[in-house]
Amino acid sequence: MTAGAVLRALRIIAVLAGAVLRLALTRSRADTIASTMPRLGPTFLKAAQLLSTRVDLLPAAVCRGLAHVHDDLPPIPVAAVLPRLPRALLDSVDGDIVPAAAGSIACVYRAKLVDGRVVAIKVRRPGVAVVIARDLVLVTALARLAERFRLLGGMPVVAVVAELGAAIRQQLDFVAEVVALRALRTNLGAMPDVCVPEVFGEHCTADVIVMEHLPLPRGRTGGDAARQATVAALRAVYQMLFLDGFVHCDLHPGNLYALPDGRAVIVDAGFCRRLTDSARHAFATFFYRMSRGDGAACADVVLATARASASADPEGFRARMIRLIDGGTRGAVGEFELVPFAVELFAMQREHGFSADPEFVFPVLSLIVLEGTLRQTCPEVDFQLEALPFVLRGLMT
Repeated sequence: MTAGAVLRALRIIAVLAGAVLRLALTRSRADTIASTMPRLGPTFLKAAQLLSTRVDLLPAAVCRGLAHVHDDLPPIPVAAVLPRLPRALLDSVDGDIVPAAAGSIACVYRAKLVDGRVVAIKVRRPGVAVVIARDLVLVTALARLAERFRLLGGMPVVAVVAELGAAIRQQLDFVAEVVALRALRTNLGAMPDVCVPEVFGEHCTADVIVMEHLPLPRGRTGGDAARQATVAALRAVYQMLFLDGFVHCDLHPGNLYALPDGRAVIVDAGFCRRLTDSARHAFATFFYRMSRGDGAACADVVLATARASASADPEGFRARMIRLIDGGTRGAVGEFELVPFAVELFAMQREHGFSADPEFVFPVLSLIVLEGTLRQTCPEVDFQLEALPFVLRGLMT
């Protein structure tokens, strides 16, 4: 281990020790987590955000605590950004480049071009890839120790860390994000109430994405406009899940905005997943059978996609699934709660010797991220009825 890695490990230990002390003194889990993660750096901050929806891995209370972690940091000064921008872009700018938003991995700036277009310029923070790579080496080593000594029970810690690491590294890949933004814009182009910014590829590099600047509201849009935009976003997610098989997995309020005219704006495509046709069809089948109250058929779908251990108990799982579905999954968002349902579903799999296929987990997680907004703005919306046209079309393709 290098001297830099040792110093980084000591800093992490010091920050975590301080967090444990604060937790012992205040007993405020959410506040302690929210204040600690930014101090640990981008790797841990992003991991916390990703884990905030992983009810298949963590208790719901822990997920709720992680949901308080915000990625809102001071921007890189414009003077330090200018040397990193392509010369052709700088020559096209008319006026000042203004900071608009800043996260742990990238900062966003606003500028007007000489042709009149207003653009958003997303710039990766210098050195962030090196920091994340070093941290992931340390965390992977700790995960091996935790798994070897079963410090977290039977959780496959190494596999979880590898999955998180892949998701975090994906958010560093601006070339892939450009491809993802274009795919989302194409796939959702027929939905007039959904906006995905256009990418201006001639100005993009491995560290810079230049895209259409959309007039995002400073505060949160409320009333009928918020309701219309939220329903539009839900339909967009169903389009992704059941028809396109290309899913934006991170539609939290920082990546999803309601415009005053009722349109939904989707930004930041750094965390997207492509489903295989078989996984997309399996999820559509599960959702349809769930809406029909057919627990046995739902169990068949899960058992066909999950990974079984040597001690797996498929019949026990099937009986539990039937009881879960019989417990009531129909109705409006206010009546059907996805998070408790997902928690129970994944717990059932673990207890009966199965681990969920990631291709089945991520569609559920994409809906969980959106559910909080749905519940707040339009609890009367029938979660499953809205899905039905997309599900039926998905089953036919």
